Amino acid sequence: MHIKTYFRRANITMRTFKITSKAVIGILGSLLFFVIIPQTVIGQTERLGIVKYTPPKGLNRTTKENVVAFSELNQTAGTYCIITLYGATVGTGDPAGDFTREWANLVLKTMKGEASPKTDTQAADGWAVVSGGSEVETDVGKAVGFLTVISGYGKTVSILAVFNDPAYVKTVDAFVGGIGLDKPSAPATTSAATGPIVKDGKIVVPPPDRQLTVADLAGQWGEDASRISTTYVDRSSGAYRGTDNLSFRSKMTITRTGGYANDFFAIRNGQKIIDNTTGTVRIDGRVFSIRQKNTARYVIRGWLELPDMTIFVVCGPWYDGDEIPPAIFSNPEQGANLNNTWVRKK
Repeated sequence: MHIKTYFRRANITMRTFKITSKAVIGILGSLLFFVIIPQTVIGQTERLGIVKYTPPKGLNRTTKENVVAFSELNQTAGTYCIITLYGATVGTGDPAGDFTREWANLVLKTMKGEASPKTDTQAADGWAVVSGGSEVETDVGKAVGFLTVISGYGKTVSILAVFNDPAYVKTVDAFVGGIGLDKPSAPATTSAATGPIVKDGKIVVPPPDRQLTVADLAGQWGEDASRISTTYVDRSSGAYRGTDNLSFRSKMTITRTGGYANDFFAIRNGQKIIDNTTGTVRIDGRVFSIRQKNTARYVIRGWLELPDMTIFVVCGPWYDGDEIPPAIFSNPEQGANLNNTWVRKK
């Protein structure tokens, strides 16, 4: 959603206020958390990590680590505009969730606004763009807060604009529309030509070097046959109370359009268990979901294509409304006991 479209939909009427440069610096400081002496923006294409942007002409620049802001104050008219670009950080893999998190952290913690503003989502080239906003209440009165969050490849980039005059809509829209992002480059060690990396006798499955799609998963996947043995003892006496043994294997078929079928076979304490289920699958960033009676969500952790097979590693599952801990996305060791390795033969 371009900010011009949002502004029309929101139908927000802006009023002018008697404001001072000190008041605007106060708002700017709350957005940046640390203010450095402003510098005049030249207008050339620049970089903030993987982000390429063109500074708005005529606005002042304020920076800190991985953050850059552009601001303008018209004390006579009582109007101002602040555009803050937050560089790439670790994403959750859920674009809508990334927006909710960023709106809470960047807007609701520093000013009053709608708790859950209406949003618009667009996708292109492996990136998902979620944008939306609301009227906000700052220290100097009412304004518009408009947030754009770009998610993909395990990263999140945010752009927050706060302004109290419709004349700034064009400036904000041009800045957001001019953002460019670099795709993560593929690590040389993941190339099938060089062969897989083996550590401690096991193949190392690296994170995907691109955004995976459902079409990438089309085919039949097998989960290595596993055996689980649980011994029960009395809490008080420590006496043996029995053993539960389970051996199982799972064959999953995924279609290019998101269809899903699972042929599950197990032997539990000598009794057969056969369960054939169907459903649908989808991928949102780094989150892979299987929807049947309930929705099981997994975090994608590994993808390796070899001459004779493809290896897919996911962590989970989390069901329906369960929140996936943020550390699952940023720390590969977190929740490693929940990792599942699926193999598709070529």
